[in-house]
Amino acid sequence: MIFRLCQFLVNSLVDRPEDVKIDRIETERVDIFFLRVDKEDRGRILGKGGRTIGALRGFLEGVAARIDREVVVEIVD
Repeated sequence: MIFRLCQFLVNSLVDRPEDVKIDRIETERVDIFFLRVDKEDRGRILGKGGRTIGALRGFLEGVAARIDREVVVEIVD
């Protein structure tokens, strides 16, 4: 559920959703998402001063908390 939500949100933010790749590591209580996006879309995901990625992390953490899970979102090259 959280993975699909993360995919939807990230794809909505970028110009090239076909280049988005999200790898996931799932443990008993934690989901870790590694985002790979096109170089030109990296700035859109980060946002000015990290605001966009911060909002994305905060939103996903809030959703995860409602189902007793934790989420970590990282952007990788």
